[in-house]
Amino acid sequence: MRLTTLLGAIGAVSPRGPVKPAELGGLAIDSRQVKPGDVFFALEGTQSDGHDYVQMAADKGALAAVVSREVPGAAVEQFVVPDTREALALAACEFYDHPSLKFPLIGVTGTNGKTTIAFLIRQILGHEGIICGLLGTVCNILGPDRREPSELTTMQAHEIQQKLALMLDYGCRSAVMEVSSHGLDQKRNYGCCFQVAVFTNLTPDHLDYHPDMEHYYRAKSLLFESLGKQGRAVIGWDDPYGARLAKGIDGPLITYGERPGSSVRIVSWRPLPVGAEVELEVFGKRIGGPVGLLGRFNAQNIAAAVAAGYALGIQADSLQRVLPILEPVPGRMEPVEAGQPSQVLVDYAHTPDALEKALKAAREHTHGRLICLFGCGGCRYREKRPAMGRIAVGLSDLTYITSDNPRREKPEEIVGQIVAGAKEAGARQGKDFMVEPDRRAAIFSAVAGMQPGDTLLIAGKGHEDYQILPTGKIHFDDREVALEALKEQGYCQS
Repeated sequence: MRLTTLLGAIGAVSPRGPVKPAELGGLAIDSRQVKPGDVFFALEGTQSDGHDYVQMAADKGALAAVVSREVPGAAVEQFVVPDTREALALAACEFYDHPSLKFPLIGVTGTNGKTTIAFLIRQILGHEGIICGLLGTVCNILGPDRREPSELTTMQAHEIQQKLALMLDYGCRSAVMEVSSHGLDQKRNYGCCFQVAVFTNLTPDHLDYHPDMEHYYRAKSLLFESLGKQGRAVIGWDDPYGARLAKGIDGPLITYGERPGSSVRIVSWRPLPVGAEVELEVFGKRIGGPVGLLGRFNAQNIAAAVAAGYALGIQADSLQRVLPILEPVPGRMEPVEAGQPSQVLVDYAHTPDALEKALKAAREHTHGRLICLFGCGGCRYREKRPAMGRIAVGLSDLTYITSDNPRREKPEEIVGQIVAGAKEAGARQGKDFMVEPDRRAAIFSAVAGMQPGDTLLIAGKGHEDYQILPTGKIHFDDREVALEALKEQGYCQS
């Protein structure tokens, strides 16, 4: 692609006059990764400003730099735009030939449930013979047998367009994407044309980034401005923010939840020894049966996925057939089995609302004691820590408070803030809790203390196979560690 074509797409202006014709190599936002012929976009972030690295990009062979203010003395041609993030998104759409216009793209946003709903939508489409790509928290699926690790829930704008283009090349005929509030606020999804947008719920989280819940809500609602002319909004309106959002939708709207009048209404949810039985009403037609997912909150997730499928033209009869074969999502109420007479579940719950729902779900499948093991991430929303301590002690019979991803914070300080809330609940209910900052030691201790019929919920990290400590990143998978602990107790997978 010629540089002039790209600059025309983003409305960039050259302070130096006419642009020389040249072929560009690619798009870059990290000066360390610039290759000769790339266009460097100077993004202003929370930790650094790309304008400080324009000269470094020039030294690496950048063809040009797109900036919001000219950097004096930098030895590279600069083009000024009002917003470099928006420019990057538009440039990426142009560079990769607008892949989101070539197949149905589904976006899923909200505090909790995004990953599960995205995976369920992909399964529903797959049942219809539609190969569906996925971009999200657990992994990126670019095509059949083409799966790669994910670093962010919503990657940068040029990476999104590149992945969507690869999906088309690898045979995908649809794509589903988890859309974070950070991604929306930073315009990473700008230029994507969504055919379906799903809203799950909104509870306190990421308030270290967003000033308050109102700003958090506004960021999430941006997804619904990205719907194409025929785009459909799918909104969980049992949630008060969802109900508010639904009122402002001008185009086609599908609602889901327990609320009377829902387009996809949750009629019933009955826990089974393994999984549950669900009944839904889809635009007046009843469907239902056994599903392999644990937890009452999964009724909302299934209803959301069914509503999205309906929005894409899949009829109730087909949705009925797919319900029994829906599979759980990695790290979401995922059992760890080694032949033990108790139950170990690993879940990603890392917000107060998600932890409360996970514990209530686990209680439905517990005959003995419910044991909770969790921690809170460092360098993130601190106010949730005592709240999660109160919830864990209040809803479980025994709680282990440990580390999650402490990052640059001292694990003991994070644990101390959780303990403050745990003490309040413990004093009211006469319950005790255990403190072990070493997550591995905590898991081994919890497993060793389990009795037949007990359930241990290991919450916070879910699918993650790492732990970020003040000393650096290490391999750590709750599922692997729990299995090791079970084997130490004499159990084996077979």
